Amino acid sequence: MRMISLAVLAALLPATAAAAAAPDGKAVFDKACAACHFERRDPARMNDMVAPPMDMMAVHVREAVKNDRAAFVQRVVSYIKAPNAEAAVDANAIQRFGLMPSIRDSFPDLTDADLDAVAGWLYDYYADARLPTAEQQQQQQKLRQQSQ
Repeated sequence: MRMISLAVLAALLPATAAAAAAPDGKAVFDKACAACHFERRDPARMNDMVAPPMDMMAVHVREAVKNDRAAFVQRVVSYIKAPNAEAAVDANAIQRFGLMPSIRDSFPDLTDADLDAVAGWLYDYYADARLPTAEQQQQQQKLRQQSQ
């Protein structure tokens, strides 16, 4: 019985070590992405935004990849490593905020595992996010015009 328990424990240790070593996507977001991106769209803070809110970006990427998680992660990681207008999923965001810098320019210590983790977290965390309705978009446009 003891031999079986030791064998089971030995088999579980590599999985436990791998899980412990895996980066936390939310922590990566808080460390890097949140420097520019709000977690969620907040019309009251519209004038404070320097980058599009992450929930809206996640919705656009999900649509572009037809809700495929692996394609989402790959697209996000590829884009944040080398942003370019052709790969952008929201032309309005590029027009309003400009093209983001490469994440590695601002956070050179981030690993590929960190980038995979944050992209996976974005996919999972914003699973229920939706674009604003046409009415909400009109209200936001009015607010933006009034503040200019």
